[in-house]
Amino acid sequence: MKPSKYMYRMVMLLLLLGTLSYFGYYAYHSFFASYESATVYEYTSQHTISAHGYLIREEQVLQDGGSLEEVVVMEGENVAKGDVVARVYSTQEALTHHQELERLRSQLARMEYMRQRGADESDAMKVNQEIVDAITSLRGSMGVGDFSRLSHQVSNLEELVFRRDYTISTGSSLSDQISALQSQVEALSQETESATSTVYSPVAGIYSAMVDGYESTFDLETLRDMTPNDLLQAASHHSTPSGQELGKVVTSFRWYFAAIMDQEVTRYLAGSDGVQLLFEGSAGQLPMQVENVSNPDEKGRVLVLFSSMRDVSSIAALRSQHVELSLGSATGLRIPTRALRADQETGQLGVYRVSGAQADWVPVDLVFSGNDFYLVRTHVEGEQSTLDKAKMLRSGDQVLIQGTGLADGKVVE
Repeated sequence: MKPSKYMYRMVMLLLLLGTLSYFGYYAYHSFFASYESATVYEYTSQHTISAHGYLIREEQVLQDGGSLEEVVVMEGENVAKGDVVARVYSTQEALTHHQELERLRSQLARMEYMRQRGADESDAMKVNQEIVDAITSLRGSMGVGDFSRLSHQVSNLEELVFRRDYTISTGSSLSDQISALQSQVEALSQETESATSTVYSPVAGIYSAMVDGYESTFDLETLRDMTPNDLLQAASHHSTPSGQELGKVVTSFRWYFAAIMDQEVTRYLAGSDGVQLLFEGSAGQLPMQVENVSNPDEKGRVLVLFSSMRDVSSIAALRSQHVELSLGSATGLRIPTRALRADQETGQLGVYRVSGAQADWVPVDLVFSGNDFYLVRTHVEGEQSTLDKAKMLRSGDQVLIQGTGLADGKVVE
């Protein structure tokens, strides 16, 4: 072998080893000695606790009315004592007659309205033009997807068409038709009156069609003395509704929510007059007062009694509920849990922020602990100079969450 060939192979081998060493070094640092960072950003966290309990109110059930009934009040509507709640019909024919009577009464009201408007309003050309305008307005609203006035526009169009049907009649013929319609209404009223009974509200309050058998289960007088076991035992003895009840009237404007919670919650409620509760069937959080917290039982549970006088109509149909109890909120700079470290000598908490190509130690105070994150703020002692303020942790900074041998001022790139 010639010396020139030997030297050439040695040079190539050295180049190969150098290349492998170069890539091996960076591969090692990429997989085993890399530094991983995360972005800091401002965040507000709600501190909530889940609980289960029962809504408790003063309620009066409206007893069975019959198989053919018509409830005339809506869910959550206020009723006064003596207001009509429902009508009960003895036969299907009586129900049919009543429906026809309502139709005739509506028609009679329209004709009376027309007569009061006078002859000018009965001008056929004018009514026809109003009908065209009403149709144009209705089509315009439909074309742009505006349904806010749809009910009013349709009702107005129906009224105009009804008026046009009678514009060919003279004032006297319209009066004759009104008289004939009044006779029909009177005759049909007499027929339905004997076969129809009316149910009146015995008390004032808020109507709800939901009857669940808990209406007389809980005693408001003993709520503050109840334990978690007392609540569960009372709930297990609720009655079963027949399904024929006409509904109920909530007679008290102050209502209660009794919740079984872990004893730990007492440290959050201590000294607190009000909290926010989110119910499954409500649109948002409801502010409630803390009325009472029972002594803990053998399982470390307490019965917390809340009360409120707000939005009674929105909760009239609710009973057994899982709720989220809001204990306030915390705002700070959100960092991953792995980014928070403690100084081994002083115990001061802090993070390593990436500043240029090095790691800077920034002392922080813990604001809130989440499942996989912390909320922190820069630790401040005494007066802060311009330089100190510049070193504070801010939203958008990068903090290290992984890296070996981290220290203040260490090069991390």
